[in-house]
Amino acid sequence: MDPGHPLKALLQLQLGSDSYAVIHLPYILASLTAESLVPSSHSSKWTARINSLLHSKAPDARWAGLCIAHKSSVLSKSMMIECAQSWIGIALPVLSKKESAPIICASLRLLRVIFSAATDVPEFQRQVATPNVSKFTAALIPLAEKHVDVELKILILSTLALIIPLYPTPHRTSHPALSTLCLGFLNGNPFKPPNKVLTSAASRLYAVLHFTGGKVGAANLWRKSVDDTLTFGWTSFLSLRSTFLVDGRLPTTQAGAATEEPLLSIPLNLDRLRLTIVVLCDLLKTTTHRPVQVPLGPLTKFALALLSCTTDDKVDQYIDPGVRAMEAALTPQIWKSACSLIVCLANCVGHHLSSSLTRIVTYITFHLEQHLTSAERLPFLNTLQVILAKCHPLHSTVVVTRLARATLPLISVVLAKQADVRDTENDALGRSKKSKKRAREFEGDEIFKISREVVCSTVEEGNELLAAFSVVRLVLLNPNLSPAMQSISCRVTLSVLLTLPQISPASLSPDLKLHPLVLERVQELSAELGAGSTGGMSKTLGLVVGASLGNTHIYQDLEVLLHPRLPPLVRSLPFVESLSLFRAEESQEEADACESLGLIPSEGKSHTPDIVTVEPPPVPALPLSNKSPAVPVVAQIPVAQIPVTPATSLLARPQQSSQPPPQHSEPGEAPVLSPPPEKSSHEAPAQVDMPMLIEEDEKNEEMPAIDLGSDSDSD
Repeated sequence: MDPGHPLKALLQLQLGSDSYAVIHLPYILASLTAESLVPSSHSSKWTARINSLLHSKAPDARWAGLCIAHKSSVLSKSMMIECAQSWIGIALPVLSKKESAPIICASLRLLRVIFSAATDVPEFQRQVATPNVSKFTAALIPLAEKHVDVELKILILSTLALIIPLYPTPHRTSHPALSTLCLGFLNGNPFKPPNKVLTSAASRLYAVLHFTGGKVGAANLWRKSVDDTLTFGWTSFLSLRSTFLVDGRLPTTQAGAATEEPLLSIPLNLDRLRLTIVVLCDLLKTTTHRPVQVPLGPLTKFALALLSCTTDDKVDQYIDPGVRAMEAALTPQIWKSACSLIVCLANCVGHHLSSSLTRIVTYITFHLEQHLTSAERLPFLNTLQVILAKCHPLHSTVVVTRLARATLPLISVVLAKQADVRDTENDALGRSKKSKKRAREFEGDEIFKISREVVCSTVEEGNELLAAFSVVRLVLLNPNLSPAMQSISCRVTLSVLLTLPQISPASLSPDLKLHPLVLERVQELSAELGAGSTGGMSKTLGLVVGASLGNTHIYQDLEVLLHPRLPPLVRSLPFVESLSLFRAEESQEEADACESLGLIPSEGKSHTPDIVTVEPPPVPALPLSNKSPAVPVVAQIPVAQIPVTPATSLLARPQQSSQPPPQHSEPGEAPVLSPPPEKSSHEAPAQVDMPMLIEEDEKNEEMPAIDLGSDSDSD
């Protein structure tokens, strides 16, 4: 005998008595390994000690024996096959007796391993597993219905969901009882919050009951389960919209539902609708022996009905205002259920959902255009990420352009606006907005202003910002996006790329991990924009390189930009001449779109602040100061020459030729373009210091007037 064998030490010390086995059970389970259970001279003594614990009269000793047997079965398949017959005879009757919950759970786990771990041994399956598995299921069904322990119910439902696909034929006669068991947990409960773990386990069990029909009848049972679940979901949905129009008319109220109390029926039907989505998703994710035809039409119709819900439907007849208020408050939860179903459909059927993609995106875009909270918009953005990636590209230019217009304001929140900054500063200093006193600003003074609002103050807002950038990336990959919106999207993305390094992580979100995530996503998007064509690379390469220094994840994309060794991209992108990266190049359509999206102030508002513009620095270029400007500014030089230090935006207006050039207050400070003061006709214009301009601006100067009266040759 080996004196150093681990089983020998456990048998002599920790398993010396039943009380010792209970006390040292955690150490015993942690000490067991697959190597220690290799067949040896101590194996027979080990199994004999386990059997003595299983036959003990003390409940704690039996519980310890069941736990050790379960651990041994998991680590040693040969030991489990050898002792399975005797262990089944001990553990199976425990399920029908009045035992404590720990003993029942331990017996259940042991039988679960015995029936599922040796499916590759036909003789064991024929002699041991198959004759006992039907008894095992028959004992679990009443136990799940009558026992009050929720954890035990979850264990029973998950065990049945594992066993039924392995032994479908012995469970054919138990199909009605199993179906009734599942539907009892999936019927909804209006009195207490739903236990999502319990209902999820019941849904997974219901999704595998079609295996009991065999290879031929499983497809019919699966389709019947889908149809029954859809009918159940339609009934619950129409009960939640009794005061709203569905397909242009009020839903017909059932005879029994007319007398129900709204305070009970509305929470009940909302829970039933949630369970319907859970069951449908599990049915779509399950496997079948043979291919089945997915009812994509009815499923899509149900999802679109949920997605098209609004709260402003007008009804001619009298309705209870209290019921309507309660149903209107549930609309965001109905949208969330619709998004969950659409995401599951996109993951399961893929591009087959493309036929309904236009309607789905139209509904989602309509909701994004409304005034919703971040928690309400987040499911829509997550749904767009999945369907735009799984389905074919949108063929409608109107829909994809409208989607871009609805998504751009969600990412432009990173760009500070001058009016917002001034209002915040005035509030922080305690001044009135109509005060005529000029605020004295000092360099670096913005660091001590602790009253500035955080861009993403909640977790939902941070997740919304990340999801919005992902949606914008997928929208820019669509070839049917209008050139104007494509130009604006590129400019906003590059503006955010320049602004983010100047924003501290605490100013972006209380969660300091959000800033690097957003910056990384924007850098990847900018690299993709720059890799579209050689002309685009010439304008965006400087920005991408400057903003991505220190980010090792994007070096591969930069290598492709600097040394392209790959063939050009297959997708067709507009040439650089059709993209306006500056306000001076944009068309009237782009200017109107920017104004409607709130990216630039409108012309007619008298309180609109002046637009700040960065002029090209003199040659040689002086370094700009680290002071962040009050608003996003625009550079009037090629993008590759823009310094990355200040927060720069590509959305400000260019310098008008009728205004005098800006004055430099300090050598390293960005010049500010201010409107000229009104002057009378007899007053001489004031002299200003003209800065050194580059050659491009000199070409744009007006030609001096020619005095025909003065002739030098007349003398």
